[in-house]
Amino acid sequence: MNWGRLAVPLVAITLATGGAAGATQIPGPKMTAADPREQHTVVMPDFTFADGRSQPLRIAYHAFGTPHRGSDGSIDNAVLLLHGTGGSSAAFLDPKFDKRLYAAGAPLDLAKTYVVLVDAIGTGGSSKPSDGAGRNFPHYDYHDMVVAQAHVVRKTLGIRKLKLVLGISMGGSNAWLWATEFPDLAGTVIVLSSLPVKPTGRNLLWRIASRDALLADPSPGGAGVRTAHAISALVMVAPPALKMFVPGAKAAEAVMAGEQPASDGLDLAWQLDAVRTYDPQPLLDAVTARVVNLNFADDPLYPPDTDPMPAIVKQFPNIRTVIVPASDATMGHMTLGEPRVWLPYVEADIRAALAR
Repeated sequence: MNWGRLAVPLVAITLATGGAAGATQIPGPKMTAADPREQHTVVMPDFTFADGRSQPLRIAYHAFGTPHRGSDGSIDNAVLLLHGTGGSSAAFLDPKFDKRLYAAGAPLDLAKTYVVLVDAIGTGGSSKPSDGAGRNFPHYDYHDMVVAQAHVVRKTLGIRKLKLVLGISMGGSNAWLWATEFPDLAGTVIVLSSLPVKPTGRNLLWRIASRDALLADPSPGGAGVRTAHAISALVMVAPPALKMFVPGAKAAEAVMAGEQPASDGLDLAWQLDAVRTYDPQPLLDAVTARVVNLNFADDPLYPPDTDPMPAIVKQFPNIRTVIVPASDATMGHMTLGEPRVWLPYVEADIRAALAR
């Protein structure tokens, strides 16, 4: 089996033929100043964070494709894609996503769709601790992320309603908050590898353990970053795939070494801590969008035997749940990096959302 390049939050692993593993970061395409996917930034001059502090906030975003304006003059074919922990919107500019999502005839064909990507607070080109504030950076949460995303959509781009919000992992949790806190701003919400409930058990412990390791030693390549990489691999990769990724001590060291250059430890610690207030379940009554929640049967973070979605969908008919069966093509949470695997399960929903 040759899995090729795969990406997962906090840790990225390259598999070579024969199972040797090394760490890498999947780069996005090179862009010129004239490229329509060039990143832009907007500054919110007085943003109030979850910890009560107010200060300027910079948010980076991409907006590309073909905007169509309705009778009221606003863009009516926009979709918002939200990335996971440890990443940025550049994940959606990877050639794998380009081919599967944006090409002619693909679900988000750029000749017919206007795509918006936003770097969440604390990631990519948006404001984050490593900009200089370090440990004095405000402690934001997922709600703050979504408020900032909504500012870009509504105020910066003037979009009154999105056809679709699609998020992966942390972005999936953000998407649930779009559905519950901004119910009139999206017609369809597709959530990949998340749940509309507060994290508990393994899903909570790995975040706290990784956060504390990073706070103890956030230096690039230090013990904290190495520990966080190891924990993320342990909890996100399906056991059969993990055995292949880590066939020996050399491969284990490569996984723990993580991305090169290593991500800033404090940036990752703040991102992990941001989940502390996440709990959209009490607000599910407010959801008016069509919602699809997809998880993988072999994802250690969201095991089917503790899945709350069957009970939720019985209560809310506009919410649907999908479980992708384990197979040779899946590898737990890491399957998010392979749209060829999960896209067939939601492609009809994406196309239906854009047709409405």
